[in-house]
Amino acid sequence: MVRQVFFNLIGNALKFTRPRETAVIEVGGYTAGPENVYYVRDNGVGFDMAGSDRLFALFRRLHTEKEFEGTGAGLAIVSRVIERHCGRVWAEGRPGEGASFYFSLPADRDRPPGTGHDG
Repeated sequence: MVRQVFFNLIGNALKFTRPRETAVIEVGGYTAGPENVYYVRDNGVGFDMAGSDRLFALFRRLHTEKEFEGTGAGLAIVSRVIERHCGRVWAEGRPGEGASFYFSLPADRDRPPGTGHDG
């Protein structure tokens, strides 16, 4: 399931950097206290944070289908998978400057599934 999360996030980064002459996509991660944080960052078209509440909602899009193909399901799938694994998701972006999508998973591998995440 986490493979699908990376597939969706990297796929979005590829799609939204397409208008750039030189696309820059960075995938990484780090440990922050009780969680491992992973990210996919790009220099694509970005988005206005004012609309960020719609990013992870099913079939909600910030761009028209004419601008970029897609159904609006990819980030909703990301959110559901990560929440199912006791993690959280969030994004940061600026129009014309790119976007960063983050997700975290508990660093404690012994945590029982479904116990939630403090944060």
